[in-house]
Amino acid sequence: MNTFRILLVLMAMPIGVLAWHTDLNAAPSAKGPVIEVVDTLNLGEIFIDDLSDEHGKIRISIKNKGAKPLILKNVGGCCGTNVKSWPKAPILPGKEGVVRVEFRIEPRPQRISRTITIESNADNGKIKKVLITGVVLERKKSNEIVL
Repeated sequence: MNTFRILLVLMAMPIGVLAWHTDLNAAPSAKGPVIEVVDTLNLGEIFIDDLSDEHGKIRISIKNKGAKPLILKNVGGCCGTNVKSWPKAPILPGKEGVVRVEFRIEPRPQRISRTITIESNADNGKIKKVLITGVVLERKKSNEIVL
């Protein structure tokens, strides 16, 4: 009888371990709020002669892919980046909000690199960073060779 119990326990152990291991690798549950936002917003190449004030005005879309309201606690920018507005009311499940950002782009050749930090109650990350990149170029002349 003791041998039977030992065999039963030994056969049940792998099943328990397999069930526990499956739970660890399961996809994150959407029981709470889940934030979806781009990691990098690439502005591409902007030529100095095409540069306008509109190039420094960005809209970042934030979606709630979870089952509970998403609350943005704080949205901030770095290095001269001004966050004009962001949703103060909770973003309901399946809905989206917009963060409006403005920054000045100097009319000279340069790389654009800005970061927006979003703090929220999201289950998939309390802090999300959005990188804004791009490059400002001088248009080359028709008889100019670039090495």
